[in-house]
Amino acid sequence: MINEILEKAINSLGKGFDLTSDFRLKYSKGKERLVLLNEADKTEITVPGYGTLRDVSVDIKCDKGDRTRHQSGILEFHQMAELFNQKSSIDGKIPTGHFNAAFGFQDSWATDAGRTKYLGIDGYMIVLASLHIDRYPLFLSDDVRNSVPSSWDPSALARFIEKYGTHIVVGLGIGGSDLVLVRQDRSSNMGPSELKEHLDDLGDQIFTGACNFPPPKPRDCKVLD
Repeated sequence: MINEILEKAINSLGKGFDLTSDFRLKYSKGKERLVLLNEADKTEITVPGYGTLRDVSVDIKCDKGDRTRHQSGILEFHQMAELFNQKSSIDGKIPTGHFNAAFGFQDSWATDAGRTKYLGIDGYMIVLASLHIDRYPLFLSDDVRNSVPSSWDPSALARFIEKYGTHIVVGLGIGGSDLVLVRQDRSSNMGPSELKEHLDDLGDQIFTGACNFPPPKPRDCKVLD
């Protein structure tokens, strides 16, 4: 089981993904890498907490991960989208598929932003190990280069993205996350400071065991024959 997880992660490096869709590894495109790596020279890598994996390309490296608590504070739609992009090494404020999937957005960018007042995150990111491609410059495979539309053709471009994606996986983390996500609609009258207080209290309750919420009131019970 452990080796299967490692092999799946390593085999995902160099594959394509669509930035506008949920880009967890199970949504990566195709079976082959889109970039050329040195597959002739092999090595073994040690993944902390998992063990050693053999016959890995020398162009793939492994670093130790970490465990951090991430508290975003209360942000507006575009600010949170930009924060998600920064963590994925992407410029700009245009929402990605990962951002939309995390907060449950399904409509157009403008519609979702118009309905949303504030967003917030509190949680732990647990990365046991980080895998990445260590080969520069990277060269696309012949199949990818030959498939690029030679002229402006929206249909051909859509087919290309469906097959190869918009970006390439060059690094990833093995681990998981435990998150509390807050999404406030425009109809809510709660201010950002009050919303942050609720998010912080809930996060502390879940992640540290400290509970600032008052205990529930006891209820009267009746026994029915």
